[in-house]
Amino acid sequence: MTNEGNTNVTLNAPSGKNFKIGKLSATELAPGESCTFKIRPKEGLKAGSYTESVVIDNEQQISAEVKVQFTVKATRKAKIADPADNKITGISSDGYTTQSKITFTAVGAGMDNESPGKGDVRYVPYNWKVINTNSWSSAPYTAAFGITKAGTYTLTVTFDRQKYNGSEWKNTGEQDTKQVNFSITQAQTVTATPTPQPNGATAKTAVKTGDTTNITPFVIILAIAAGCIVGVVVYKRRKK
Repeated sequence: MTNEGNTNVTLNAPSGKNFKIGKLSATELAPGESCTFKIRPKEGLKAGSYTESVVIDNEQQISAEVKVQFTVKATRKAKIADPADNKITGISSDGYTTQSKITFTAVGAGMDNESPGKGDVRYVPYNWKVINTNSWSSAPYTAAFGITKAGTYTLTVTFDRQKYNGSEWKNTGEQDTKQVNFSITQAQTVTATPTPQPNGATAKTAVKTGDTTNITPFVIILAIAAGCIVGVVVYKRRKK
């Protein structure tokens, strides 16, 4: 602003409704002297167009007017996933046996963000460990294992924090871990046992006549007689 008059002027600080106006670089201007000030939109304005006249007056009742116009565009707020939402699902609180197949899934916060924008943050399951460390290279983030020794164990899953740069997800170098405990008991050995007989049932036995006579001599006599008959038949056939 320049004093184009022929007398000194004393300027008053301007103000604005939708603008934040800085201090004047000088409030006393001699003829031909100038001063400057900064102006910018106030924070928190809604999206839309704004037009305003900023008036700078002085004690001599002379004023200058500056017309300012600007547009506020809506900006996308980045989606920042909360690491507290990282979790492990599928582990039973009832425990397992040494013959069980244990299956679980690692669920990373923000992994359901299918249309990411710049600045978005998510957590990707990276690896898991019970006894040995195992890693995932891609979804699905599910795994299965078994343990043959009874005891109490801890499953630990590590999640990588990633940030979207506008074109791809990049690791930030930060990680989050989640743990869940479970127990293994020794599986019972099943042994086959005979089926009990119903009440009153008895095993089958040979029929007895009540005669206790020794039949061995009779068996021998029958065998000799049979031999004699066979011999006679053979002899007669040869004689013919």
